[in-house]
Amino acid sequence: MTPALSVQLLSLRYGHQPVFHGVTFDLAAGQCLGVIGPNGAGKTTLLRAIVGLLTPFAGEIRINGVEPRRAVSRMGIAYFAGEATLPGFTRVGAWGTLGPPHDATRDGRRLRALSRGTRQLVGLRTVLGRESLALVVLDEPWEALDPDGARWLSATLELKRDRGAAVVLASHRFQDLAGLCDAYLFLLPRESIWLQAHQVAAAGLVTPELLMEAFDRRRGGQPLPRALL
Repeated sequence: MTPALSVQLLSLRYGHQPVFHGVTFDLAAGQCLGVIGPNGAGKTTLLRAIVGLLTPFAGEIRINGVEPRRAVSRMGIAYFAGEATLPGFTRVGAWGTLGPPHDATRDGRRLRALSRGTRQLVGLRTVLGRESLALVVLDEPWEALDPDGARWLSATLELKRDRGAAVVLASHRFQDLAGLCDAYLFLLPRESIWLQAHQVAAAGLVTPELLMEAFDRRRGGQPLPRALL
């Protein structure tokens, strides 16, 4: 079967400065991927390339077999990266009409007048409210959300995944990624490492502690304990 998202030998650079090299993975429909790495590792760059906002230096990306820019115009793809994707001058009600009806569609304020957490929630509700999504790509989606907003987001992502969407999440929040994701991509300065959930937790659910241990060990160049393999 054609993967919902295929990234093969992907390399990206800004000018002569490499960001990452040789990133490779396949993600099936109904699977969720957590992208983890230190600041500057290229998480945001990878997500922008996946949705066609950046052109790779080498390698290829395919969404259901189609290159990203064509896929975005032809398929249900949700992309949100917080402040970078919210036009502050736009009125909340106008922005909210891009998705299904919710309370924000009656708000006449401009987006920049909202608190950071409210802006984040309005943006997420708008892009995730669309039906029949094939791919969801979110950059630091839990940023600035209060506990109720964070619970809503996690439950909504589980629902989208269970309905067949492939989901890609870049986040520093191990507590939110653990248990939600089927696989993890560690972006490190010299390599990228793909791990299935069962490689992080051989028996039972992935916990934040196990996920952080796996990340710290691989970042330090150490193999995972045999219990995790």
